[in-house]
Amino acid sequence: MHFGKVFSLRNLVAIIIAFQIGTFFAPRPAYAMFGIDTAAIVGAISTLQTAMNSVISTAQKVINGSLGLINKGLGDGFGQLSKLSVATVTADQHIADASNIVQAQTLRDERNAQVRDAHAVNRQDCLNLQDGAAAVVAARSGDQVAAALDGGKNRRTDARKGTPSWTGAGQGTQAANNHHFSKYCNDAEAEAGLCSAAPEALINADQHAGSLLRPSVYANQDAINLANDYAQGLIEPVAPPALRGDAIRSPQGQSLLPERRAYDSALALSHYVADDIQGWRAPTVTLTTAQRAEATREGRTDTDKGSQLEALELDINRKLGGTDWQGDLQAMPSDKSVLIQIALLDAQRNQILLAQLKLDQQRALMEATQLATMERDRLRKFTPMTVPSPSN
Repeated sequence: MHFGKVFSLRNLVAIIIAFQIGTFFAPRPAYAMFGIDTAAIVGAISTLQTAMNSVISTAQKVINGSLGLINKGLGDGFGQLSKLSVATVTADQHIADASNIVQAQTLRDERNAQVRDAHAVNRQDCLNLQDGAAAVVAARSGDQVAAALDGGKNRRTDARKGTPSWTGAGQGTQAANNHHFSKYCNDAEAEAGLCSAAPEALINADQHAGSLLRPSVYANQDAINLANDYAQGLIEPVAPPALRGDAIRSPQGQSLLPERRAYDSALALSHYVADDIQGWRAPTVTLTTAQRAEATREGRTDTDKGSQLEALELDINRKLGGTDWQGDLQAMPSDKSVLIQIALLDAQRNQILLAQLKLDQQRALMEATQLATMERDRLRKFTPMTVPSPSN
């Protein structure tokens, strides 16, 4: 049974193969198979195949063309984008370069301005230099005035030859009174017939502290003499008489000499302090333009000659209440100018501190003198013991 089915399949396959071989080698014009003419069918299939190939070819061309256009458009687009990207980067670089250049120029201009301001001289620098020079000259000249006053007063204190006390105590007293009567006579003295009353402003002016201390500068020689008369009457109205002749040769006179020298030394110190005050106020320097302007603003009458004290005072007042210095300070372009003004103020402060130091030294010396005098007075309370002599 199984063998028969296999034989039938084999026969069928053999028949099909033989049919295909026969068809292949059969003459072409005769399209007949199993008694059916297939020429029309084959022709229709060929025509359909040709048409389909044409459609496919046309479609492929259209697709290829579209793809080409797309590729070209995309290529152009990407190329444009690339160009735009490059242009953007280049533009950013140019912008950055331009910004850096502008910033560098600005920084350079600022630096140039700083250099210019650092080397520029402010108007106040010149004025302060002139004022400082005037104060230095006035200080030196004031010291010379004080030294001259010291010399005259020391001669009087020492009762040198040619001074009233050289002759005696009475002559010294009368000379002091006559000097007062001639210039500062008061009403009581005038009523007693001792002198003619002085003008109101000069009555007893040799006893008024303002004669010495009130003026910043002595207006004239009369003001200088008035200040000197006050200092003289305050410290040493009458100098003690000179020890000379038999008085200086006697044992008592010899014992008085050390105390007289101590007295002269102490009075010289007192006169030195007063003379230094007068030297500060002596008209010893020509005021600068800025100082004269400040003096005029303050209503001072004499704006030509000034003293060490007035020069310093005017310079301080000019900075404290003057609009010129304040305005220039506000308009100063850099820290350097302001620092210069601060340095000048420090220099001025140092000048004042130096004067204070000198005065402190004088005050310390006077205190030492007072201490020494007090101790000498205490020592005099004790009776000196006799000196034992050795016996043979």
